[in-house]
Amino acid sequence: MQAIPALAWLPFGLLGLSIASTGMAAAPNGRPAFLRHLWLVLLGLAISAGLVAGVLRPIAGASIAALLAFSWLATRHGKTAVRVPFTLLTLLLAFALAVHAVPGYDNPLLLKDVRLSASSAPYTLYANFDKGVVGLVLLVFFCQRASSWLDLAKALRSQALAFAGLLCAVLGVGWAIGFVHPDFKLSPFLPLFAVINLLFVCVAEEAFFRGVIQGQLARFGDALAVAVAGLLFGAAHLAGGWQIAVLASVAGLGYALLYARTRRIEVPIAVHFLLNLVHFIAFTYPRAV
Repeated sequence: MQAIPALAWLPFGLLGLSIASTGMAAAPNGRPAFLRHLWLVLLGLAISAGLVAGVLRPIAGASIAALLAFSWLATRHGKTAVRVPFTLLTLLLAFALAVHAVPGYDNPLLLKDVRLSASSAPYTLYANFDKGVVGLVLLVFFCQRASSWLDLAKALRSQALAFAGLLCAVLGVGWAIGFVHPDFKLSPFLPLFAVINLLFVCVAEEAFFRGVIQGQLARFGDALAVAVAGLLFGAAHLAGGWQIAVLASVAGLGYALLYARTRRIEVPIAVHFLLNLVHFIAFTYPRAV
């Protein structure tokens, strides 16, 4: 594990708390306003801590402000002529941030070429502030969320069989094509992987593909929205090779179907994370060698 200054962890902790607090923003309006806007306060603190710690440079603040402004205009403005172009601008900026094409972010390297087992390929892990911000902002402005913990639990229970089927399909196909094979392990890096993967990977990817792309296409029908959002998720993984693109397509179609069935973004986020967690613990990760 790479040596990270203690101060550099603070902005990520605050950003993680901001993401976790978005459930309060989705709560009924009877909840105090300061709780519904806590995510924004925590984001401001995370940015300030990032500037002090050297994780962010001042130019990063401009891109975050632009993402917030574009998202607000895309979802809160009354005129379609305003919402459509700003939705496209949000997508473009969110994508650029997620692939680290926007300057101003010095994301720390946490693990470099670590082999989790003898039969696993080397694994590298970054803490990505830019991708985390994308997940947070899109989650707040574009995603349909559960109204309470009871509502979320009910939605998750209703999709338990679908999750089991998707888990078997994705990892089963991965095993069949030689991308992974069974390899149970309890790595000392598991807690680090779990936190980073959930808050800074799964939230961002599901908010982007499900919340924005699928959400915008749903007006033309759920079948089209599920197909396009699911296959685009696979296409986004083509840089990793055809095998990961195939598996991501299968998984993406499953996540999209779950979002269409529940209208709760937490459901595909949870399923995405649990599938990644099972992959990390029970199979070669990130892939077999």
